[in-house]
Amino acid sequence: MNHFDVVVVGGGPGGSSSSILCADEDLNVLLLEKGERDRHKACGGVLPAVAPDTIEDILDVEIPESVMQNPTRLGLYYVPPSGRKNRAVLDGYHIHNIDRDRFDQWLQDTAKKRGVDVQYHSKLVDFEHDQQFRIQIDTPSGKQIVTSDYLIGADGARSTTRQILFPEVEVPRMLVGQEEWRAGGDFGDYFYGFFRHDISKAYAYIIPKANRLLIGLGAVPHTEPNVNELLSRFKQWLTEEFGFRGLELFNREVWAIPFGYFYPGVGNALLVGDAAGLCNPLSGEGIRPAIESAEAAVFALVTDDETSLVERYSRNVAGLLAMIRELNEFVRGLDDDKMEEFVRQEAERSL
Repeated sequence: MNHFDVVVVGGGPGGSSSSILCADEDLNVLLLEKGERDRHKACGGVLPAVAPDTIEDILDVEIPESVMQNPTRLGLYYVPPSGRKNRAVLDGYHIHNIDRDRFDQWLQDTAKKRGVDVQYHSKLVDFEHDQQFRIQIDTPSGKQIVTSDYLIGADGARSTTRQILFPEVEVPRMLVGQEEWRAGGDFGDYFYGFFRHDISKAYAYIIPKANRLLIGLGAVPHTEPNVNELLSRFKQWLTEEFGFRGLELFNREVWAIPFGYFYPGVGNALLVGDAAGLCNPLSGEGIRPAIESAEAAVFALVTDDETSLVERYSRNVAGLLAMIRELNEFVRGLDDDKMEEFVRQEAERSL
């Protein structure tokens, strides 16, 4: 039976970053990715302006051009409920446009180069913990069992790791619906954020990707209208305001993101990124919180003081958590008037 210092569940940014940082501490690490190499991940695929510097500072590696998507830099363009005439255009602020699938694979490959054992087609089934973790993994060749001293769950908003640690907990989530179109319309090189309460209680967006557009929005699960109806309503608004013309639909996806919870872990098991509930509810951006929480988790793991591992991690991630909780409170309190005021303030800030 193979034993590792740390087993990390999930090959997204939080999992790969946790693995890289553990390996840099000379720990023996297994990274479990349930998908195959180059697997697809539903995502808008954008990073805030500070993210490349954050990634370089934390992981000591630069984002390669090969994972970028054209246009590589996007301005920020907000549209309030009253429409385009009262827009806020923040040309001084930029967002990085990435191909999420290539980005994730680059991080996994970086982990392997740092000495991590990266295992694909490997799905966490269950685990037990006494003196160490006994972890059951489903693989194409059958059930595999490994042991470890520590476990890091980086397996997303529907985290199996979290469900095992907190079996009685039902966490609040937001659904994100996204369509990929070849389309016409008056769109430039911007990340477009749209705010109108009858379309989304949080946010809607357009992201240009090469010669296509990603059109998406956040929706509360199990409510009316549903995601598809909201997307139809959004596209009608886009037609009225920007002359949107859908020419060819390539893909439609729905996935979940955290919406107002934080579970750091139990004992020697920690949760990072979406699994812990660390995601920006105003934009849906979770890559930077995943990487920052990975750093906080690994620093807690290699630091020895009189507090518990979970206490150290919670302390390390307190600033990030405070920001996310403040944004969550802001989003939950939004109505059309507050959305209008938010965009007006952003317009003034851009002057």
